[in-house]
Amino acid sequence: MITISNINEKWEDIKSKLSSNTIKVVNNASFLDLANEWEDIKEFADDETKELINKLLKMINDDLSKAEEPKKEPKEKKTPKPKKEPKAKEPKAKKEKKEFSGEYVESMPIEVAIIQRYSKLNGKSVSKVKDEARKILNALQKAIIEKKIRKTSSYADIIMKIQKNLISILDAKGSVTIDIENIDTLKEICKDYKVMPNVQLIKSYIAIQGKERVKDKAKILLSKVEKSSDTHYQHEFDIIKKSLENYINDKTDTPEISAQALAGLYGLAGIETTYTSGKAVGSQQFLGSVFSPLNFSGKWLKLIGQPSEPFKLMIYGKAGSGKSTLALQFAKYIASSQNKKVLYVAHEEGFSYTLQEKMRRLNLADKNLSIIDTLPNNFNGYDYVFIDSINSLGLEAEDLRKMNKDKSYVYIFQSTKDGNFRGSQEFEHDVDTSILVENMIAVARKNRFGGKESVSV
Repeated sequence: MITISNINEKWEDIKSKLSSNTIKVVNNASFLDLANEWEDIKEFADDETKELINKLLKMINDDLSKAEEPKKEPKEKKTPKPKKEPKAKEPKAKKEKKEFSGEYVESMPIEVAIIQRYSKLNGKSVSKVKDEARKILNALQKAIIEKKIRKTSSYADIIMKIQKNLISILDAKGSVTIDIENIDTLKEICKDYKVMPNVQLIKSYIAIQGKERVKDKAKILLSKVEKSSDTHYQHEFDIIKKSLENYINDKTDTPEISAQALAGLYGLAGIETTYTSGKAVGSQQFLGSVFSPLNFSGKWLKLIGQPSEPFKLMIYGKAGSGKSTLALQFAKYIASSQNKKVLYVAHEEGFSYTLQEKMRRLNLADKNLSIIDTLPNNFNGYDYVFIDSINSLGLEAEDLRKMNKDKSYVYIFQSTKDGNFRGSQEFEHDVDTSILVENMIAVARKNRFGGKESVSV
């Protein structure tokens, strides 16, 4: 039985069994998008929305029933029995809707938002949710670093346990099913908070902004905007209303507003956008997105700036110039201040006394920093990979392009006698920042992140 809550996860399995007309209707109504956000908007759904959902679900389930019916042999006709008069059914008493007794908020408290996202992993296969688990872990660790989650938080113990479990999920192999032992407790926590109705409607607008063939959803949303009794964000609602009316009346091809107004809506909704490589995104949506650069400070802010993940950086210099020392210091900084899992591939020095002495002298040990002497088969469980050096491992630019694209990389290069890095110019074209180290002084030669000052190693 297909329901609105399982349509997305079963879509790939069932779409081949549906008629072309059903698929066309589902796509035109943007039903899969509606199902994806149903948990957030169902409380505010009106009768028209519910009627549309029931109609689409009936079409889908009718098609599936026909596809699964075995062909029956024709049977001999029997004399029909006289029909019994149906008994009059008593009308079912409507269930009283429970009033929400929790707290309405503009955006979920960060701890509750993480608990909510983590809870949704329950019952799912590890192999299918690793990317989402990694995003949740990154958001959790970023909130801890920025002190948005503190040890004094009401849910500090739960958050620490979630962090440990997320790391276990990322380390797990195969298709193990996630079983969260305290799932009922976590769900109860999430029930204590709800996003304000008008903020939820703003999120619904963002979900269809810039999209074609979403008129049914636009009409439903316009009706909700007009009926909303929430008095917050009336200026934004006037903009949304005008946009929806223009689209519904064929004055625009999609629901659209200015990039500046869209950026404001993203800010109110607290949305940070992620993008899929190779998938186009509207320019207005892109300009309205909220990005969170890394919060670098000290010499790293001066040298590099404020990069956003994932990024690629190269460090090069002659023997004894301090390039490996700078790389190790940066690895420690990322591991400790940004709370990221870092792997340092020390191929040139290997597991040697000189490497040990250097790390001890510079106090570079950290629980999040691991050392290996050659490239492993994969980088699972790590956010950053340092490769020292590209030349000693005999790697080419094409080899680096094939590595996991969701990681950040720091490449260390040997230099020629004239001070240039060894290898093809393609290496520098492919990185965001290139740093030259000479006589224990580092300076960025190419930088997309704003750092311009030279610093001492």
